[in-house]
Amino acid sequence: MEIGNKTRITVFGDSIGRGITTDNGKIERLPNGAVDLFEKDYGINVDNRSVYGQSLKRVCQRGMIDKYINELEEKEQNVVVLELGGNDADFNWKMVAENPSLNHDSNTSIKEFGRLYGETVKKLTSAGVKVVACTIVPIDSERFFNRVIGSLTDKSKVMEFFKGDFNTIHRHQEEFNNEILKNAYTQGAKVIDLRRSFLHTNDFKGLMCQDGIHPNGKGHEQMYSAVKEFLAI
Repeated sequence: MEIGNKTRITVFGDSIGRGITTDNGKIERLPNGAVDLFEKDYGINVDNRSVYGQSLKRVCQRGMIDKYINELEEKEQNVVVLELGGNDADFNWKMVAENPSLNHDSNTSIKEFGRLYGETVKKLTSAGVKVVACTIVPIDSERFFNRVIGSLTDKSKVMEFFKGDFNTIHRHQEEFNNEILKNAYTQGAKVIDLRRSFLHTNDFKGLMCQDGIHPNGKGHEQMYSAVKEFLAI
């Protein structure tokens, strides 16, 4: 993808897109997240609308895409980067622990997520926007189970829901990632494969915060490497 002076890049993302880390015991923003590294190297200001806890479902419910389209300048090359899906795939873990025998759904059902993703890409491309879809940074199921779920509720009850296998978390996330790829390829959107970049390394844990979901500083450098690889195609 060519980037020029008239390129306007907007990112709709979650805490990963915002550059949030958690290893110091609190929520902090990296000064050199992947988006920051891109801005410094390419000299382009990115309209980063990433928000902690953001989901595709929430973006759609709040009409954020429609608002963005109404603000467009036709003379510019408008690019939207979608870095969403991780929070849609998450669960209300307290509710799961209260009734582990029930068939709980995630914050956004996989069927709804696929529909919303497809509608979002179609809406943007119909408005002349170039869409770049990011695959989901993989989760470290063990760390997430112990550090996050364990801090929220009785993880032994959640393990009942998982039928004894916490790697269910990773497989469930993969379903959402597949929906991103399916809709991107179907509608001609470009893809930055963050997931492959993380899975390809033999130091995955070294790229992640202790919560198992947020990339650390080294992880954001890995994300930026995937961005540069994408731009070089």
